[in-house]
Amino acid sequence: MRITDKKIGKADAFMRIYQHEDLAAIGYKGMTFPEKRRAVLIIPGGGYNHISEREAEPVAIHFFNKGYECAVLYYSVGENIEKSNPLLEASQALMELRELERVDNCSVAAIGFSAGGHLASMLAAHGKEYCKEAELNALILAYPVISMGSVTHKGSHDLICPDLSKEDYFSAEKSVDATFPPTFIWATRNDETVNVKNSLMMYESLINNGIYSELHIYPDGVHGLSLSTIETGRVNPYVSRWIDEVYLFLDTVFRNK
Repeated sequence: MRITDKKIGKADAFMRIYQHEDLAAIGYKGMTFPEKRRAVLIIPGGGYNHISEREAEPVAIHFFNKGYECAVLYYSVGENIEKSNPLLEASQALMELRELERVDNCSVAAIGFSAGGHLASMLAAHGKEYCKEAELNALILAYPVISMGSVTHKGSHDLICPDLSKEDYFSAEKSVDATFPPTFIWATRNDETVNVKNSLMMYESLINNGIYSELHIYPDGVHGLSLSTIETGRVNPYVSRWIDEVYLFLDTVFRNK
């Protein structure tokens, strides 16, 4: 594994990149390795006021072990993030990920958790406004903040959308159109931090726009489960199956590219 950090944007944002070594090039003769690999940009949550480490490296390692080239985006958070613009940072990070030598440019996904799910969905909808290369082939949303309306997460809303006139733009469910990537969503019914209706609203919008999509609502589980394993501090064996469902979803989407 080769791990590198790359500065993104004009503030303190950066992306941490996890790449496979080219073992064939360093003497592993008679063995077969992929020339190109699938890739995923991981966008942790944290209510736009911090970065949740539980949704960062553990998730990257999981995808890496499945053969993906991975990057975690440590985007700008806190007061005045309008100036640093996390959406611009996410767009630049996606462009950088796509430019890695061994990335299959037909198989690039983003996964966002909580507020990171909001940023990931905004990246899918508006990223190309900032970088033409900021195009996703698939999107995964984990207990995402979606709407800036009545079911929003107030802390995220107040930081990313302090200008109430921009609520429609920052409501991801209102940004879906026919060009939106195939999308997988999961959440828990009794999440007390981010209302599950965010996921339901997004799924309805995806259906209405004819987007290949999948929704899993688990009956029980607190917010911020991440992988739902001991490595991420919150164990829920029933919910932990979501990551296996994601790999099956991505297999289907990427085979059709």
